[in-house]
Amino acid sequence: MTSKLLDDLDLYSDLLASVGTGDEDRPLTPIECSDYIKQLHEETGESLEKLSTRLGLGKKRKIKTMNEPPDTTQIKLFLKLQNLSRKSAYMLRFGKSSEDKVGFTIGCLVSDLSDKREQDVILQTVLKSMDDEKKITKSDVIKILERKRKSPDTKIEEIIEHVMKIKPVIEKTNMIVLRASPHVLEKLDFLKKQGKIPKDVLTDMANKKFQDNEISSISLKKNNIYITIKDEQFKKIEGLWKSEKSNVTQYFNRMLTEEIANE
Repeated sequence: MTSKLLDDLDLYSDLLASVGTGDEDRPLTPIECSDYIKQLHEETGESLEKLSTRLGLGKKRKIKTMNEPPDTTQIKLFLKLQNLSRKSAYMLRFGKSSEDKVGFTIGCLVSDLSDKREQDVILQTVLKSMDDEKKITKSDVIKILERKRKSPDTKIEEIIEHVMKIKPVIEKTNMIVLRASPHVLEKLDFLKKQGKIPKDVLTDMANKKFQDNEISSISLKKNNIYITIKDEQFKKIEGLWKSEKSNVTQYFNRMLTEEIANE
């Protein structure tokens, strides 16, 4: 039987440390926060106002409005992520979109699209664009979505090409972007100095852990680890870290730490 979130102090503490803060380096990813907020809402039956208070969400109010209900804008944004395709949901990170991640706000905007495939096209094209000179910003995503609303029958690929003058990502994958732990980064840097290529080292580690080739690719960019997983295997691997009551960042960093010890 699955334990209630409030009975799991580790996960609940991770949730509290991941919402209501301006830090970019948080224990949970945005989609994990969304999942746990949804779980907490269902288990407690509390209103969004009460949940906002419990989690420290909501804007600070002036003295004259102290007795008004807490603002629920932030908690609603987290819950919007439940509409996202799981192929791309684990790509999102806190903070602004940059050369190594897609930000939380863009995920919230894209979640308004009902077509999961179109969500994947936008989000994965945004991530790919971070390597290019012409990066797709939040303002660009808003323009793309506005044009889609005005021309619902137009393919999202055509709209992206029209707005951005770039080719969208067509081959979509289950993608995870997570922050590598300082220990993993230190060990990879050490192995790099020995002449080893970090991507090859990570690939060997993943193949040892997942011997059915569940991981399509794994690489390091800046301080983030990029992982793509085959469609038929994604639910299985997601179930592994959830069954251990771990979050995705902990799970893969622990796995890599264990494999690095054998190098």
